Amino acid sequence: MNEIIDLKYKSIKEILISIFVGFSIGFSVIVPGISGSTIAIVMKVYDKMMYAFSNLFKRFKLCVLFLIPIGIGVIAGFGIGFVLVSVLLDNIPFITICFFVGLMAGTYPILLKEIKGEKRTMNRRILFIVGVLIPLLITLVSMYIGGENSFDSIGFGHYALFLVLGILISLTQIVPGLSATVLLMIFGYYAALIGGVGSELFSNVKLLMIYVTLVIGFIIGLLLFSKLINRLLEKQKIPFFFTICGLSFGSMISIFFGKECLGIYGSWKSGEASFELIVGAIALIVGFAATFLIYLYDKKRSKREAVAENN
Repeated sequence: MNEIIDLKYKSIKEILISIFVGFSIGFSVIVPGISGSTIAIVMKVYDKMMYAFSNLFKRFKLCVLFLIPIGIGVIAGFGIGFVLVSVLLDNIPFITICFFVGLMAGTYPILLKEIKGEKRTMNRRILFIVGVLIPLLITLVSMYIGGENSFDSIGFGHYALFLVLGILISLTQIVPGLSATVLLMIFGYYAALIGGVGSELFSNVKLLMIYVTLVIGFIIGLLLFSKLINRLLEKQKIPFFFTICGLSFGSMISIFFGKECLGIYGSWKSGEASFELIVGAIALIVGFAATFLIYLYDKKRSKREAVAENN
């Protein structure tokens, strides 16, 4: 992707599409499954977005003007997602998580499409397996460390951890199929971060700095990883997507063994588990159906484009 990409908006429709992509990115920071990068691929904005991030300092004005609508969407998506998830997690946490996994599963075929028809070489199979194992290993480590985390006692270790988590979260927003929420759930800090945003946030300097550190890490990661992803997409696209498919699949499994879910299992009373498992299964199916429509739209659009090219 060394060639110059045209980032100028040519219509209101293109601006609205970028806002929608930004909304999906902001929403996916809170709600897993609504992958902003996957939506960007479907809407044909992904390459432009990666180019804008990786060339931000070279073509500053043009890149910033392109990214502004996406930024507006990110803010809106994050705000709406935060309010929605706060209510759902307070009332039906396990059912909400099942719905999240369903959302992730519904967009998984879009990732598989990138490797459809490609040779399953030994190296590519290994990359897929490694991708599956990474979130599972993180989950095992988090299970060993202990239960759900909190910010009752904030120390230097929290700031170092959240700087790293911020960098990793940036990767989830530019790599299709990865989820920031799942990452935080695996580490057991998702509920703590959601619950920490309130009237006391700005009066608690230590707690506020946790979020500031997270944002700093996110920005650092965005600037670092955008160039790397740009290069991988250019030179190693198929091996890259084999790894991403593995990561996404492993994340869907590991979320049920993360600290957030382990805390829920421990709170279940006799008879309550059966009800939540049944409703959770229904929520998973509904979530799958909701985002599978995105895959069907992408498939239909690809067929139209193929017919147009042949004509």
